[in-house]
Amino acid sequence: MSLLHRHWPLTAVLGLYLVIGSLFARSIPAWQNPDEPAHYNYVRQLAVEGRFPVIESQDWTAGLVPISPTAREIATAKMTYEDHQPPLFYLLSVPVFVLSNGDLLALRLFALLVGALGVACAYAVVNVIFPARPALAALAAGFFALLPQHLALMASYNNDALAEALLGLTLLAAVRLVTSAEALTTGRAVRLGVLVGLSLLTKAQAYLALPIALLGIWWAGRTQGLCNQRNVLGLLAIVAAVGGLFGLPWWARNIMLYGGMDFLGLQRHNAVVIGQPTTAEWLAERGLGGWLLQMLRTTFQSFWGQFGWMTIPLASWLYILLLAFTLLSAGLFLAWWWCEGRAERADAALTLSQSRALTLMATLALLTLLAFLWYNAQFVQHQGRYLFPALIPIATALALGWDFAFRRWTTPARWLWIAMSLGLAGFNVYLLFRVILPEMNR
Repeated sequence: MSLLHRHWPLTAVLGLYLVIGSLFARSIPAWQNPDEPAHYNYVRQLAVEGRFPVIESQDWTAGLVPISPTAREIATAKMTYEDHQPPLFYLLSVPVFVLSNGDLLALRLFALLVGALGVACAYAVVNVIFPARPALAALAAGFFALLPQHLALMASYNNDALAEALLGLTLLAAVRLVTSAEALTTGRAVRLGVLVGLSLLTKAQAYLALPIALLGIWWAGRTQGLCNQRNVLGLLAIVAAVGGLFGLPWWARNIMLYGGMDFLGLQRHNAVVIGQPTTAEWLAERGLGGWLLQMLRTTFQSFWGQFGWMTIPLASWLYILLLAFTLLSAGLFLAWWWCEGRAERADAALTLSQSRALTLMATLALLTLLAFLWYNAQFVQHQGRYLFPALIPIATALALGWDFAFRRWTTPARWLWIAMSLGLAGFNVYLLFRVILPEMNR
């Protein structure tokens, strides 16, 4: 059986992702995606002015954002508050910018295409852990690709697409080592180091690639019987050193520009964006309970869909249905996890390498959650998109739960991914043409 024939579900999922994502990219009015003007201005400065931008006090003007869906006059040239970002995604965008004469749609489609690599990684990670169950991999990939808020983000111009793709590639490489699909060698440690290094040059959230790579090397050493601890430590050092070689020039540049130990430029960014609501202010106004309730509600809503600059929520009844689906999916995953741990048949139990691979994904999810909480301890940033670095683990958990629910019905279980993908595809089309565009074009 050819590779293409065996993995045709991935082709189908990617087709839906690209078609509906292109509809989003073409239909959403210019600048009606969070921070899109600031990301655009970064690549413009690279392409037109031939320099890496430096974030400065005039890069942020209070009151310009969020941009209302009905705004007609938008001072996008003043929005350059993303100038602290690492440069890799924007460097890759320069040819698109030049060839299209700065066309926003071309840049959006470029980001969408980069995001397709993340979809493929979601499929490949699950397929490596459960090689005999391609339908399970397709179910995870379908949710990853067609979650409405995530699809809208991938169809806008920002560096999230590359950050997620590199995180996905790092996770895939680590899972392949942990499951012994590949032997742990110096060359593969170097490859992981390169992926980590590219992540360091893409986005702060993508720094999660480093602990995932190191944990993957450590467990792979134990799984594959590398008893010599010095050998494993040497491979860990290779990953860190190679990754550091990529990041070091950018870090040194930031420290020279911004001073202190501000190697990410985040301290300068926080000093520039005066006027953002802080968590301390909200706690003083609303108390811990009010702040926590607002964070949970807004994060949940914007994980599924709160479009524009968080200015277009869905109807309450839709959120109720999505909450029911989320709780049911979580319950099914917990049921799978409980039954898997008590499996009486040897062929039903997870192998040690599968358990470690899933734990690796759980680690990524936990680190993403901790980063989200750390960010929200400083600023009010209750946005579900900050959880998307953990979307491969989340999609895998959902797939395992629903597959478990249909375990007694072989044929429906085999085609469950089609129902999920087509259902989400239809939901996206409904949201785009019946919810989002009417609000933006009124």
